[in-house]
Amino acid sequence: MTRATADELRKSGRFDEAAQEYAALWPDGDKWTGWGYAFCLRKLGRSEDALHVAGELHAIDHTFPMGRSILSWALYDVHVRGVDPAEERMRKAAHEIVRLTRSDEQRFARTSPFVPTVLRMAKYWAKQGRSHNTLKWLRTLEPTRLSSEPFTRTDERGRPREIASPRERYYAGLTRALHQLGRWDECLQASTKALNDCGPLHHGNDVWLRRRIAICKLELGRVDEALVELEELATRKPSGFLETDVARSAWALGDHDRTFKHTLQALLSPDDIGFKLEAARLLAEVLWRRGEKELARAHTRLCLTVRSREGWKIPETLKKAVSEWEVDQEQVDPNAVLGKLRPLWEKWREQLAPRRKGTVFRMLPHGKAGFIRADNGERLFFKARDWQERPSRPAEGMAVTFASRPGFDPKRQVATTEAYDVKALTP
Repeated sequence: MTRATADELRKSGRFDEAAQEYAALWPDGDKWTGWGYAFCLRKLGRSEDALHVAGELHAIDHTFPMGRSILSWALYDVHVRGVDPAEERMRKAAHEIVRLTRSDEQRFARTSPFVPTVLRMAKYWAKQGRSHNTLKWLRTLEPTRLSSEPFTRTDERGRPREIASPRERYYAGLTRALHQLGRWDECLQASTKALNDCGPLHHGNDVWLRRRIAICKLELGRVDEALVELEELATRKPSGFLETDVARSAWALGDHDRTFKHTLQALLSPDDIGFKLEAARLLAEVLWRRGEKELARAHTRLCLTVRSREGWKIPETLKKAVSEWEVDQEQVDPNAVLGKLRPLWEKWREQLAPRRKGTVFRMLPHGKAGFIRADNGERLFFKARDWQERPSRPAEGMAVTFASRPGFDPKRQVATTEAYDVKALTP
């Protein structure tokens, strides 16, 4: 029984047999035996055993590059990959992996766990709201040395799915941290570079990066540019947070009518009210300037009660409105306030854009979207999530009413008009 036999079995991919041969030899004091044994154990998914052998190997020769590599991977397997990041052992293992992979050649090789470890730690600190720590970890990476090739995996239905490349994940984390820290110039530069350097983007990163670029321009006083870019994004991806961004930009330009319109769009989006408090605050500002002071106070009270209920910080802008407008701070049920205000939002929106009538003439096979033919013959796309008559579902031939807004067809890359807030037409 020799190591040559074990090595041949390992090289031919017969890891189970090779592991048995190595086990009979180890510990023989030969670092290559230990490396081959730990390598096979990893391939077999025996991570704890691999870590034990790799530790013994490192004790024999802590300068052996292959030994440091296999130990760092074993640490990653056992203490980093799939482990709850809140655990102290993950953070300790991450620091040890950084120590073991000390040269750039070791760190940025495709066979090194250094990059995935750093990205995982950056993500952990981002979830903790510790953006300075996120940046500290990401600054150990060199984006030009990170792969821009996305990963491919098979989902639970057997379908291939692409996962963002290390370079894309780096820029996503970096720009998010810079945005949260208000480092607008840096964030603008990094977000612009990411769009140019990362290739096709995944998980909505295209929208997030473009939004960060626009927000940076807004904060840096380039408000006209920000408004144009945010309106285009809100057309491509209708959402409460983007409508709020548009409203903020319009408010900065002193365009109160446009602010009013987009705060309504935000507030009537399907998101939870907790995500739409800035839209409610901006709407209160518009109402106050229109002389509708009680309604302004009601919207300010909504912001205050939701934040108090959730234990969230009260921003200075809200504190100022509460004080100057003499808003009653008595604790009330936010849902009760919301129940009184929502019909007003719907009424105001319909005054801005009257509802239209039509018929559902086609539902797509997956049932998640369809098309409406309006009474004037116009054909409009709609998403099933914008169907308001739950628990029923839209069906071909149904008479409906709907609101309409600018849309975007990503397949044809053209501007469209789409239907939303779709309801069955009551006879």
